[in-house]
Amino acid sequence: MSHLLEKNCPYEDWTSEARTHCSYPEHFHCLKDDYERTVWLCAEPIWVNKGHCPEYNTGSRLLDLTACKQSKCPQQDYRSNDIDVEYACRYSMDKESLSPTTPFTTKATDTNKHNIGLIVALTMVTLITITIVVAGIILYKCRRQPNRNDGSRDEESIDLMQGTPIETTNRAQRPKNVFDKAKNFLTKEGMVVITGVQGSGKTFLAKSLVDDLYMDGNIKKSSVICSLSELYFGASDKIDIYIIDDIFYELQLYEKFKETLEALNEFLDRAEKTPVIITIPSYTWVCNENEFDNKFYKVHVDLDEREESEKLTMLNTLKTKYDVSSEQTEKVIGLQNDLLVTSHTCIGFPAFVSWIFKQTSIEKMKKCLNHPLKMMSEEIFTMKKAETVEERGKFLVLSYICLRDGRIDLKNVDKKLLHSLKERYAPEFEDEDLSKYCESMVGYYLLTDENGFFEFDLNIMKKIVFVSLANDCTAFVKKHCKHDYVKYVINKKDVCPRNVEDYYTECFTKV
Repeated sequence: MSHLLEKNCPYEDWTSEARTHCSYPEHFHCLKDDYERTVWLCAEPIWVNKGHCPEYNTGSRLLDLTACKQSKCPQQDYRSNDIDVEYACRYSMDKESLSPTTPFTTKATDTNKHNIGLIVALTMVTLITITIVVAGIILYKCRRQPNRNDGSRDEESIDLMQGTPIETTNRAQRPKNVFDKAKNFLTKEGMVVITGVQGSGKTFLAKSLVDDLYMDGNIKKSSVICSLSELYFGASDKIDIYIIDDIFYELQLYEKFKETLEALNEFLDRAEKTPVIITIPSYTWVCNENEFDNKFYKVHVDLDEREESEKLTMLNTLKTKYDVSSEQTEKVIGLQNDLLVTSHTCIGFPAFVSWIFKQTSIEKMKKCLNHPLKMMSEEIFTMKKAETVEERGKFLVLSYICLRDGRIDLKNVDKKLLHSLKERYAPEFEDEDLSKYCESMVGYYLLTDENGFFEFDLNIMKKIVFVSLANDCTAFVKKHCKHDYVKYVINKKDVCPRNVEDYYTECFTKV
């Protein structure tokens, strides 16, 4: 999360400020966000290409790159919080009269004048070399263009995937993405309804909107409601904004859906002018479209209907997040047309692409392209049945996190649950290795939050692990996770919601 800074970046007191604000001082950043505001944050540095500047993306809440618009830009690759170089991105100067104290500038001396001839000669050689290289690149790209279109989309896609930002003169010229649309509804109407399939980023968008309002100073206290009982508790005048998340779910039978919707309407009446963000699964929204009244439809944002330009930007953002190698980027570029047009009723674009980026071979990427959830399920099943304790230990840890609401605090471990899972899946597992296992899965299955807790990188993986556990012993799962049990387990004698197997395959089980 970033924090607005009313003054300039503390370049002269960088070390002390970093130690004050960040647990890891080397993660301290001070830079511009995509609204041209100066912010500070704690985040692992990324590499920035020469001629570019780091930027905080408020929509994705990640560090991003943008073209340098100053008169003197960094002329080498650098880390995003390297102040000796990044300072040039913040420093605006007059092109015609450079101060002798300005970074990256030198005084014009008599020696320089004597060397003008040499400089001109070197410049001419450099220009000729650049011309040859650019011509070669253009020829190479032309040969790679597929015949099925005019190639304009592919060139733009390749530029974005290789980290070349689209230059814009100001934010108003950028395409209006789902974040901007949702924020517009929230600020003008006081409510936004976010729908999407699992893994489409509903919860992420809701939290990003709240963080943005915090950063603007518009709110001080928020509240997240995730259950019917919390909804019945009602609204409070001490809360500035509500996130109502996860109260609807795909296996919800019609009677339960109606009860939840009625409770939601009553809550909204009591909340009056307090802003509210509501997330609803696409399956629930489509199957009950006649049940929602107009107040929901007029503030509706559908994450399953993203513009292609936004998908391209998301590809580049996720590439940065997962630190994708150039070799892997080339593999993804080869599949990018399929990525942009492929849609799944069971997994959203962000989770889908994130899982693609985690694959190491083109064969796995293609398999994931066609059957992402099936591939995830098979990977978890193989891990659970593995011969080595290392693999089964990973399943044990993921199972523990799954049954503890998706996160683990290593300082407060439920030993009873951990030992129960050890008996079932990995008797040889050593308790003192728990931290090592968690750290080994960061970047693939897990991530760490601001408190140092480990949690699932993709929430959809939590569902798959949950179902794998339920298939082994539903009684054990029900005992340790009553809240989520009804969301992913359904009795065979009950009537399944219509077409749920087409929309929700691999993420629920019948008992």
